[in-house]
Amino acid sequence: MKTHLVITTANIVDRYQNRKEQYMQSIERALQFHYLFDSYTILECFSSNEEYLNDLNVYYSRVLNVYPEKGLNEMQHLKGFINQSSFQADDLIIKLTGRYMLEDNSFFNKIKLLASDYDSIFKDDSDIYEGLGYHTFLYCARKGRFLEIIESLDYSKNTIDPIEWGVKKFLKNMDRHYLIARLGIKAYQGTHSEKIFVC
Repeated sequence: MKTHLVITTANIVDRYQNRKEQYMQSIERALQFHYLFDSYTILECFSSNEEYLNDLNVYYSRVLNVYPEKGLNEMQHLKGFINQSSFQADDLIIKLTGRYMLEDNSFFNKIKLLASDYDSIFKDDSDIYEGLGYHTFLYCARKGRFLEIIESLDYSKNTIDPIEWGVKKFLKNMDRHYLIARLGIKAYQGTHSEKIFVC
C-alpha cells in the first residue's frame, strides 16, 4: 500500500498572477513533507501548459469543465487522472486543493496512523458552515473508495448543491470511514481568496 498526494490547480485567467503565486506557495509547502507520501502529482484542471509547473510532476487533464458546480468538474478531472494512473486498488490518495496552505504535517501523520483501518478520512464542515457536508479541499481515500465517491455524485446539468453535501451523504454511514477533528490547513476560498479560515 502506497500513499499518493494529488494537488489540484486551475490556472484560470481571472487574477492569474495572484493564483499562480498562491499555487507555488501551496505546492512548495506541501512538498516539504515529501517524506510522508510515496508520490505527488500536480493535477492541472484548466490550462494545457504552465511553464512554472513543468519542472514538477504535473498532469494536464484533458477533461472539459462542463458543470456550473466547479466541484463536479474537479471530481471528473480526478477520475480521469486516477483511472490512467498506476495506483493500486489499496493505495491511499490524499487530495489537496492548490492555493490552500498546510500549516503543519498533522494530516499526513494522522493518515499514517489510520491507513490500515480506514478507507476514507474527511473533516465535517460544521466548523465553518452548517454541517451539511465534508470539506473537500483536503481529504484522503483509498483508490476504490475515491472512485465510488466520484460516481455517487449527481452530475445532472441542473445540479446546484455543493459536492460537499453529496460526499457527506454518501460516506456518513459507510464502514471504515473516519471523521478527523483537525486538518491543519489555511483555506483561501473564493476566486479572489476573499474568505480565509483555518481548520
